Amino acid sequence: MYVGRIVVAGRAQGRSFVAYRVSSRSFPNRRAEVHDKSITVMPLDPADLARNPYISYNCIRVADDVAVVTNGTHTDMITERIEDGQSPGDAMALSLLAYGHERDELDTPRIAGAVRGNRAWLGIARKDELRVQQFRLDEDQALMVATYEKTNFEDVSMSAWDVAGIARKAYDLSFERPVCAAAALACSAEPNGGFILAAYNPD
Repeated sequence: MYVGRIVVAGRAQGRSFVAYRVSSRSFPNRRAEVHDKSITVMPLDPADLARNPYISYNCIRVADDVAVVTNGTHTDMITERIEDGQSPGDAMALSLLAYGHERDELDTPRIAGAVRGNRAWLGIARKDELRVQQFRLDEDQALMVATYEKTNFEDVSMSAWDVAGIARKAYDLSFERPVCAAAALACSAEPNGGFILAAYNPD
């Protein structure tokens, strides 16, 4: 099954995490690059951006005790709204409302996730729907949403010992055409402990 981009929010080893996977039929030549407080999806050939401006973006950003994950540039708006004092749920809902779905030939939905402590938020903006929901995460629980087919919020098995393992688990999810993956894992169970970032690229 081809589900496109995948957002995951979960909890493992007493710590919360977000994860992201690019699955792509049209632009598979991309990789995930880790920066200080963000992970960027970028094409190997910058000329591809002229063909599709949606293929490069920060897929994960962290702000103090919150990690945000999305399939587009709305990562930045959500994170900045949280930094300005909005709750993750409000920031996600307002940002998805502002952006709406992607204006491409498939009307690709925008999807998003966030974690703070043992709480998680997932959201999706489709052509005819906008939905954001808050969850309380149990240990070893993870929830996902994808751009196609898996557009409801549903459980997924994603537990791993470290952030690199979570990124690899995201890449290895049993859906077609994986390209690269990324993850952010809370440094500790304590609030405001920050996040560790990792990417997986099948080089």
